[in-house]
Amino acid sequence: MAFRLIQLSDPHLSATRAFHQDNWEQVLEALAEETPDLIIVTGDVVLSDPDEDADHVFARAQLDRLPAPWRVIPGNHDIGDNLVSGAMAKRVDATRLDRWTRIWGEDRWSFEAAGWLMLGLNAQVLNAPGFAAEAAQENWLTARLAATDPTLPIALFLHKPLFMDHPSETATDQSAVDPEARARLLALFAGRRLRLVASGHKHQWRAFDLDGVRHVWAPSTASVNGAPNARSWGLREVGYVAHSFDPTRVRQRLLGQHMLTRHESYIVKLEHGSPMQAPPLPADSV
Repeated sequence: MAFRLIQLSDPHLSATRAFHQDNWEQVLEALAEETPDLIIVTGDVVLSDPDEDADHVFARAQLDRLPAPWRVIPGNHDIGDNLVSGAMAKRVDATRLDRWTRIWGEDRWSFEAAGWLMLGLNAQVLNAPGFAAEAAQENWLTARLAATDPTLPIALFLHKPLFMDHPSETATDQSAVDPEARARLLALFAGRRLRLVASGHKHQWRAFDLDGVRHVWAPSTASVNGAPNARSWGLREVGYVAHSFDPTRVRQRLLGQHMLTRHESYIVKLEHGSPMQAPPLPADSV
């Protein structure tokens, strides 16, 4: 029997500026009918500011409403952007990571299901000079792979895509894992059966195969990013992804686009400068 996994990404939840709460309520209703085996949330659970404690507490309560077991990994809006390649002014640090572990628990995880090894990594600490969390995660991953049957296919979940166009690219782009971090990470999977890399961050739906690995970008349940004429690598859409695993393969379906409101985040930025500067919209008023 297939293992049914739902990937949600970038819900951008907030107690005081609940611009996307309508979509979240729709997702909860739909998943109550889907009854997946597991739900994975690939980051950016809070609206915008990683230091807004109230949004973390609120978002945690919202994930606790999910109708199935769930796991989550942090995104740049949750613990700050990458030290080397990030675009946000607020970068990952020990205080922000400690807040995450206090409210959310682990920032990385692993388990086996349907004959697969499932891994969740904290993409925000990749290539983080001087930050102990980077070495700790790498050591953890090395040990986990060493203790795992090398014939198992591997599904890797992280917030940012590994690359934008091709793993050989050398340009650093804040939208993806930077080249040095990518090379270091992929070296750890050498000789292993990495078969799926599932990410979020770009608020776009994209799925393609390269060298035996399927790369899936989950869209946001909250909004689409960028103006309509901005470059898009995938489909500029809202929704979430259903993954169906069995021991020999994994398949994906894009869901939710027919029912979710296609909020345009760039309009909020044009009007107010940032989501956190927009007028309050309490969650209980939505």
